Amino acid sequence: MEKFEEIVEGVYLISAGRANAYLLTGEDLSLVDTGMPGEEAKVIRGIEKIGRKPEDIRHILITHAHMDHMGSLAALKKASGAKVIASNKEADYVKGAKRTWTMGREGFGGKLFKAALFVMETFVFKYEPTEVDIPCQEGETIDCFGGIQVVASPGHSPGSLSYYQKDKKILFTGDALSNMSGELRLPPRMGCADYHEALKSVEGIADLDFETCLFGHGDPLKSEASSMVKKLL
Repeated sequence: MEKFEEIVEGVYLISAGRANAYLLTGEDLSLVDTGMPGEEAKVIRGIEKIGRKPEDIRHILITHAHMDHMGSLAALKKASGAKVIASNKEADYVKGAKRTWTMGREGFGGKLFKAALFVMETFVFKYEPTEVDIPCQEGETIDCFGGIQVVASPGHSPGSLSYYQKDKKILFTGDALSNMSGELRLPPRMGCADYHEALKSVEGIADLDFETCLFGHGDPLKSEASSMVKKLL
């Protein structure tokens, strides 16, 4: 079911398929992740619901280079002219120099998962390569939404990023964490390139001060989110 709702002031969740995207509003618009290929129309409908237009998007921030998070990136970049921000460690995947299914996955389950992704990404979903305008890394600040800090959270993928708005106490985790069916969860081992590194990343996330946590999959936590992550650990 297609969903568009304001989570906290100025931040809207757009959920139209497998993964969530988030619209950040202000004088300009920013977008965190883009959903699967072909979901750009759903994102644009959400933008139009608040009386804005795609051309208002100035930045598209990618948490990691998996198909369900960057699938509609090329279409939305074309519609908006926005600058694409992604990890410098995963720029080759966004640009199409490497195939996303080739990223490591742990264990026998991970190998099966990779095989399924190969089939899906080769024969079902076609990813259109996109240039990364601003390759970034831990500690940098993106000039959007009052300043978004880049937090390295590798493990689910080699260059996974979380994005942190310190003043508003909002954290976008990508797939470093999820909140499926009301249960805060660590990433599944078979979905991770390096599970132990993924756990270390959650420990780093837990040190941040945030009230609201917004996930690539599942419902947002709107209050006391950092304390809930600490309890999970």
